[in-house]
Amino acid sequence: FFKENFSSNGAYVSKEIMNQRLESMIKNTFDAIKTQYPKLNLYAYDVCNELFLNDGGGLREPGGPPGSHWAAVYGANNDEFIINAFTYARKYAPAGCKLYINDYNEYIDAKTNDIYNIAMKLKELGVIDGIGMQSHLATSYPSASVYKKGLEKFLSTGLEVSITELDITESSQNSQAQADLFKAIFEMAVENADQIPSFTVWGTNDSISWRGSQTPLLFSSGYNPKKAYEAVMSIDVPSAPSVTT
Repeated sequence: FFKENFSSNGAYVSKEIMNQRLESMIKNTFDAIKTQYPKLNLYAYDVCNELFLNDGGGLREPGGPPGSHWAAVYGANNDEFIINAFTYARKYAPAGCKLYINDYNEYIDAKTNDIYNIAMKLKELGVIDGIGMQSHLATSYPSASVYKKGLEKFLSTGLEVSITELDITESSQNSQAQADLFKAIFEMAVENADQIPSFTVWGTNDSISWRGSQTPLLFSSGYNPKKAYEAVMSIDVPSAPSVTT
């Protein structure tokens, strides 16, 4: 996709050609969704995902790890392709579809700042609607307060913030520490529900989780509810105000 003649042996193309390919890919993606799923309400779309170094401190680099072909074409720490991607997505996305940037380790200060800075730059251009927090956590790190600090930084942008892939690994099966952290994250979402429209737990039960050996979800295998499930269900969620028509 990044090489001349679309060949793995080819040289990297110019930025100009890459811009054309990027726009074509985004246009064709939205066209395919419209054609193949005409009744789908596409409420949000991750335009760019996992852009930054593992713990933050800049964009992924040409040599890696993991290597970035975008950096190989556009140059190290050049955000031109990000701006272009969001600009093209705004042009071709269906009306009402929110455009997101999404990443992991988003609660680590350096990465929080990376995401915040590019989000504000995109917001100034009017081409972004939200930030996705993948939220692959552990009972050992981050703490609820560390996570909340990152969340509040993202909320301060005025953009939507969605929790997109929450799971919390633990060292012992069905721990209270896991239950406490799950509850704390859900409570943060309830407290900021006007700005957090979407919350996804990254799997239904431990046996089919990508991190299953560390039992990261609300249900164990066989869909047996864990302490974490009970903790989440105990949260007092304000009822929606009644509307008279």
